[in-house]
This record gives sequence, structure tokens and C-alpha cells, in this order.
Amino acid sequence: MPSEWREAPPGDFAVIGDPVAHSLSPRMHAAAFATRGESYSYEAIRVPPGEVAEAIARLRSLGYRGLNVTVPLKSEARMAMRTVGEFAARCDAVNTIRLEDLYGINTDGAGFLDTLPAFDRKSALILGAGGSARAIALALALDGYNLRIFNRTAERAISLVRELGIDAEVVDNPAPQDVQLILNATSASLHGESLPISFASAASGALAYDLVYGDTPFLRAARAAGLKTLDGKALLVAQGARSLEFWLGGVAPREAMMEAIR
Repeated sequence: MPSEWREAPPGDFAVIGDPVAHSLSPRMHAAAFATRGESYSYEAIRVPPGEVAEAIARLRSLGYRGLNVTVPLKSEARMAMRTVGEFAARCDAVNTIRLEDLYGINTDGAGFLDTLPAFDRKSALILGAGGSARAIALALALDGYNLRIFNRTAERAISLVRELGIDAEVVDNPAPQDVQLILNATSASLHGESLPISFASAASGALAYDLVYGDTPFLRAARAAGLKTLDGKALLVAQGARSLEFWLGGVAPREAMMEAIR
């Protein structure tokens, strides 16, 4: 069970968020440390919005070395840092903190790219315009993808494109015509909801990717249309591996980390 930050035990590493009870990160990182022959601890700690800076100060005093940050705290965590990496500054989100010097980075973008196959044509449709979509849209744009973004409230998608300073088309229809990557970055799958999207027009060999763990309605519909599918566990491992390498150096055992959360 997760701890409340005011009652958190001393430790080495942790994930903070609200909620955080569902997080697979403790299991995943425990497997990584064991595979590497290390005896570090990794906790799940609930931190409500508005309390991030205070919680970080307390965890530092308890001897923690590093933190992962999940929703909805990534922007607030960015504001609590002394220094942030260039990518984290641009997408206004920190998901990995080195507590010694309060240095924050974002491993979501690079981690997402780690999980993708080599497409013959870099084209993507992003569904959603929230915090997760920001980092991934920026990473895809910097990697040369032709981007379309659909959000039920178009103004949010327009703001995302403007604030990130990327070249992307905001569309009013989630049709994946000729697109090789269709990313669900909405919260629909968390509630078991389907999205109003037809996969029939997607490019041959297209990949449907859901940031939510498990076999979601989005992925089932895509698979029924003959698309390849991937859920959020792939990104969890990739960004977690990059976090571990940032904190401790060396190579993260990604296969062991994935096996731990299957």
C-alpha cells in the first residue's frame, strides 16, 4: 500500500502521484535492483496537488535519492526544481528527480520513442492534449514525425501546439487515414470507454498505442481491424529504465522490468 508523504518511511527511491496505489513502478524497480545486485528500496507515496515542494523537501530529509513523478504532479514538480533538463523545460513537465541537487528531467518523450518500431514513414495521430500528450507530441515532432492532434476541445490542442512550438495539424475528426501510429493519450480507457474512431483507413502496418495498461477497448477495436497494438506497460518500462540509468548509471535490465509487470 502507498504511504502518505507525511508518514513516508525512510527510503532510497519512490514514485509520487495522486492516486498512486495502482502504480506498477515499485514492482518493476524492485526487479531491476535485484537483477543488478542492488539493495535499494522503492516506495509508492501519495502526494496531493499543491503539496509537491513540501513533500519533496521531506523525502530529501528522509534520505531519498530520487523520485519518479506521475499524474497529476509533473508540472508542479517542474516548478519545485532548481534546474531542469531542456526537454522537461520545453514540455513543462518533470517525471524524474535527482534529489541531491533538485535536478529534474523528463524521460517520457525519449522513453516513448524507445518503444516504437522503425516506420517507413513517420506519421502519427495523437488523441488527447493533456500532460502525457505534451511530452510525446514534442518527442515525435523533434524526431521528424508528421503530426495530427485531435482533442474533443480543439482549443486545448491548439494551445498545446502553440506552447510547444511544434509543427502539427489540429484536426476536427480522429480519422487515422494513412497514419502509421495512432496514440490514445486520453483518459477514455481508464473508464472502459471507447473512442469514436474507425481504424479502417489507417496505413498498412499501422500501430495502435494506448498509454493505459492492459487490453483496452481502444486496443481491441484496433486489433479487430488488423492493426498491431501496444499498451502503456512498454512506456512504463522504457521511461523507468531511463530514470534508473539517470540516477545510478549503468544499463537498466529492461527485460526483467517488463517481466515483473506482465
